[in-house]
Amino acid sequence: MSFLISFVSIFLAEIAEKTILITLSLAGQVKRKNLIIGILLFSILIMIIPIAIGSYLDRIFPLGTLSLASGIIFIIIGVFQLISGKEEEEEKEIKFKVNEVIKVFLILSLAELGDKTQIATFSLSVALPNAFLIWLGATLGIFLPNLIVAIVGSEFLKKINQNIVKVITSSLFLLVGIYLILTYFGWIPKIF
Repeated sequence: MSFLISFVSIFLAEIAEKTILITLSLAGQVKRKNLIIGILLFSILIMIIPIAIGSYLDRIFPLGTLSLASGIIFIIIGVFQLISGKEEEEEKEIKFKVNEVIKVFLILSLAELGDKTQIATFSLSVALPNAFLIWLGATLGIFLPNLIVAIVGSEFLKKINQNIVKVITSSLFLLVGIYLILTYFGWIPKIF
C-alpha cells in the first residue's frame, strides 16, 4: 500500500509541475537518450533526500505526531494547489558546456529541491511504513511523467487539461491528509 499511495500521489502531482515544462524544454536541447538517463538519475537521487529526513525524524519524534503533521502538510498542499494560479516558469538557457546527462540532472534537481513532490514524499515517509517502497513509488512517480514528456514531447502536454489534473491531484492530497488526521485521532481505523 505504501508503494501505491506514494506512486499515485507523486505521479499525479508531477503531471502539473514545472519539472514537466523543464523536461519539455530540455527535449529540444539534448539527445533523447541523454535526457532519459538524466531524468532517471534525477528521479532516483532526488527522492532519497525526503525519505532520509523523514526516516531520521521518525526516530526522534513519536509516529503519531509526525502522522498528524503529515496530514496537515498534505491538506495545505492540496488547498494551495487548488487555489494557486497558473505558474509561468521562465526558461533559462544554460550557456556553459557540460555533459548533457549532468546538465539534465542538475537542472531538474535544482528545480525540484523543496518542491511539493519532495514535501509530499517526506510526509509519506513519516506516515507510512517501509521507506524503500515509498522511495520506489515516489521515484517512479516522478520518473514516468518526465519520461513520457521526453518521449512524446509537446503533443502529450497539449492533450491534458491541466485544470483537471490540478483538481485530481489536489483532491488526492486532501484525501490523504484527512485520512492521516482522522487516523491520528482514532476516528477511523488505520488501513496501512
